[in-house]
Amino acid sequence: MTFLWASLDPRARLLIVIASTIVIASTTHLKPFAIYLPLIVAAIASCSRASWIYLTQRLAACSPFILMASVLLLFQYDLDANGRPAGIVPAATVAAKGYSAALLLAFLTESTPLSEILWAMRKLGCPESLNLILGMMYRYTALLEEEWAKLERARDSRTVRPLRYSQLLSVYGRQVGVLLIRSWERAERVHAAMLARGFHGSWPIWHSPRFQMKDALVLTTAIALLLAIRITVQ
Repeated sequence: MTFLWASLDPRARLLIVIASTIVIASTTHLKPFAIYLPLIVAAIASCSRASWIYLTQRLAACSPFILMASVLLLFQYDLDANGRPAGIVPAATVAAKGYSAALLLAFLTESTPLSEILWAMRKLGCPESLNLILGMMYRYTALLEEEWAKLERARDSRTVRPLRYSQLLSVYGRQVGVLLIRSWERAERVHAAMLARGFHGSWPIWHSPRFQMKDALVLTTAIALLLAIRITVQ
């Protein structure tokens, strides 16, 4: 199964995740998620040597937003006849949808290089401007981290005494300002270097995969299985 997922066309992987997310998001009942979540976890465990630490970190990063949406929905409903909040089931359904979609997207980004994802998006008709923005945002994240680490080292080397809590806000505020200026200048140099090396707006990929019958079969099977669960389990 690991070889099967790794051998799929990037477009097939992207379509599987998008279609699965659409089916899950359109599910209005809570019961199907008792099958969705174990199925997704089993598929990830069998289809790839996924880093569960990476997946857990991504779910933790999404948790504040998912839980906030669930809690807000919980308080929109009144009490039921038994005196319990009537929004428990809708809130749990929203949380299940959010975690399922986040797990699928995290698995896609962990198992598929960014260049292949962007190539698949371009081949599927995604706007070139959006494709370029996503690629630049991903690559400039590392640039920001590098510049911030330089500022941290420079500040620590020039700080004799530990900073008091009353000074932290002022120091970090100036540090963020310097980070923006230095990152802007660094970004201009990086952009000039990319143009000098022949960058024309699309990220290169080492090979050009072909969408085969195997890709269509796996895509159809995954969508049909999720639709069957959505329709039959109520």
